[in-house]
Amino acid sequence: MSTVTAQILIGHPHLYHGGIGPTHYLFLLENSRPVWILVNENISRFTRLRKIRWIPTIEHMLEDALLMIGVHLIKNKELMDMAMSFNPDYKKPMIELYSTFSDEQLNKLYKKCREIKNFPKIVVVALNESAIKSQLDILEKYKMDVDVCVPIYSRSFSEWTKETEIKGSLNLKGDSRAKTKNDT
Repeated sequence: MSTVTAQILIGHPHLYHGGIGPTHYLFLLENSRPVWILVNENISRFTRLRKIRWIPTIEHMLEDALLMIGVHLIKNKELMDMAMSFNPDYKKPMIELYSTFSDEQLNKLYKKCREIKNFPKIVVVALNESAIKSQLDILEKYKMDVDVCVPIYSRSFSEWTKETEIKGSLNLKGDSRAKTKNDT
């Protein structure tokens, strides 16, 4: 059974209170074969939704999710036209990116996606074992508002060792906030 190892919330930032008003969710399920699943806001209706599934490339799993947002949510015309010129099958509800597009085509699509100016805010949640944790730096190449959440603390019981493993700390008293360009 695949497990969710990462989640991306897509939506709009609140003008005064931070956070996000989600309109869509992306879930990364990983096990023998990773898959991103895009669903709309109403979690209780997951089973009745038309789901769009992309089997991502292993090397660019996070950027594949951003490309999915550019194509299926933003519906960027230039990006969609480029994808259509490479392979009209990209519109199917289930595709394997590595067999739908060549590496060269994917690189061109990623580059075009990075140029999108009206990207919605996203929140990327990458849990401890998520493959996208090593790919988070790609977000620097995009222009959207983004929050990245990685575990600072985890406690889990292992059925194999019959022990509870604790990593990190919940003590945030020493948390220092990064200064923005406007703080100087």
